[in-house]
Amino acid sequence: MAVFTELTEDDARAACTAWNLGEFVSVAPTAQGIENSNFFLTSASNGQQREWVLTLSDAEFPATTLDTLVRLDAAGLPVPVPLRHRSGARSGRIAGAPALLAPRFPGSHPERPAIDQCAAIGRFLARMHLATAGVSGPDHPRDAAWIAARAAQHRPRLDAHEQSRLTAAQQVLASVAQRRDWRQLPGGLVHGDLFRDNALFDRGGLCAVIDFHHTARAALLFDLAVAANDWCSHPNGRLDGDRLRGLIRGYARLRPLTREECWLWPVMTLLAALRFWLARLDSQRKPPQEMGRMLDWRLREAVPLSPALSDTAT
Repeated sequence: MAVFTELTEDDARAACTAWNLGEFVSVAPTAQGIENSNFFLTSASNGQQREWVLTLSDAEFPATTLDTLVRLDAAGLPVPVPLRHRSGARSGRIAGAPALLAPRFPGSHPERPAIDQCAAIGRFLARMHLATAGVSGPDHPRDAAWIAARAAQHRPRLDAHEQSRLTAAQQVLASVAQRRDWRQLPGGLVHGDLFRDNALFDRGGLCAVIDFHHTARAALLFDLAVAANDWCSHPNGRLDGDRLRGLIRGYARLRPLTREECWLWPVMTLLAALRFWLARLDSQRKPPQEMGRMLDWRLREAVPLSPALSDTAT
């Protein structure tokens, strides 16, 4: 159960008052979320009930997250825009924790994504990247220094296969770190965490993309790689070609990939798998084995760099 901050009924009633929702009806914890506590809250006003999602965090919500949601909503993308608190801000405090409140969207998280669902995720990411082009924000925190620190922290506790996996992944990334084409991949704001449990679908298609708490500046290709690893992988971690083509074609029809992005794709999917594997080694909330299997496959798929690009290297 994804609840790390307790919420009493009195707290939920206070939320209804703080966001001018009307009368409190019910509250229940959700099963989603790794880093935040999420609750389904029902209120009633003028005889009509409405459902909301109340999110409590250990840290203040970044302005980039809130501004991005407002911008994407204005661009017509299905995202949960936080309601304004009675103070006028888009966040408040409940049970002593920073809190957001947004409408609850219909739909469910796909367990076995279809090709058209992968294409819809690709289109969403392309539209997001285009809508936020030129918008500033913090750099992605899981950079090379973060990877090095986590690797040093966990290496003594890893078994022989895991240590070999970590060493191989770091060697691949070191081989591209100083390349001009790698450092100059198109960048911008990324969702950074578009896993299946952060998207809702119904029979009409994509209903919503949620959880923008990892929004930061990074290579746009990273967003696509994170999605591919989760939406397009078999249980053993190997990428499914049909779903992957659906995802990339959905994206590229709106924002065509550059030559360098196409070539460096295997390295970016490896980077995405490595970051999440290391993050899950730090967490008790989601086991790291799935990402570990995925990383093993990405290492097999990370081909040597093309001589045709050697003239762009530094």
